[in-house]
Amino acid sequence: MRKSIIGTRFKIILGGSILAVVAIAAIFAPYVAPYDPFAQNLLHRLKPPAFMDGGSMRNILGTDNYGRDILSRLIYGSRASISVGIAAMVLSCVIGTLAGLVAGFKGGRPEQLIMRFADAHMAFPDILLAIIMAAAIGGGTFNLVIVLGISGWMVYARLVFGMARAIKQRSFVEAAVSYGGSDRYVMLTHILPQVIPVLAVVATLQVAQMILQEAALSFLGLGLPPPAATWGNILSEGRERLFAAPWIANCAGIAIIIVVFSINMLGNGFREYLDPKEQSR
Repeated sequence: MRKSIIGTRFKIILGGSILAVVAIAAIFAPYVAPYDPFAQNLLHRLKPPAFMDGGSMRNILGTDNYGRDILSRLIYGSRASISVGIAAMVLSCVIGTLAGLVAGFKGGRPEQLIMRFADAHMAFPDILLAIIMAAAIGGGTFNLVIVLGISGWMVYARLVFGMARAIKQRSFVEAAVSYGGSDRYVMLTHILPQVIPVLAVVATLQVAQMILQEAALSFLGLGLPPPAATWGNILSEGRERLFAAPWIANCAGIAIIIVVFSINMLGNGFREYLDPKEQSR
């Protein structure tokens, strides 16, 4: 049991610490980034990082084809990628939770309508559906949040549906109904608080998925349009010079890996902390 608790705390602390550093850098990007992420300097184009031959401390992670500082673009890119990931997760969570609550509590025709639609939606891979929607409505931050948010609501709907069906059979919910509580009151006051801990874990893990999907869409040219500094755009720009200047794509890829790893670590830590079975070992 002690080993399990130590491991859980380590995951939460490690993941949370990395995310805190990234979040602080993103919030205070104008003060942290050494250069303007859009400033071009063709005299210093394709300069390697400081740890490679020909590099210098002037540009620690090197420059891209237009002489823009990679470190500055990564710091500003964290703003776009993380904010889009969080906003899309919130939209998915709200839509899916409300749909799952209604389907699980009401049952009957609402259940069949909502859950069959969710099943049909899940027949399409998330990224494929996001690509189709992004190609149809275009890029931009708002459109990207809508696309990613709509493509991921089914996870919450199915989760909340199963939990709501079980919770509505409990005595405190039956008592609230018998005392004349409205459906909305019972769902929001008695059922929703019971599913929030599980939703928090799923939502944390889904932020990583949304960041990956945003990077994939930007990489394909369906996300935020250039010259916006996003990790996906940096990957796309580095793809064309993968052998001549591999540090462009590698730095963006490593940034995505680190953030996704820390989010997954934090989410797994929360899952273990909230799971009595894990703590009893």
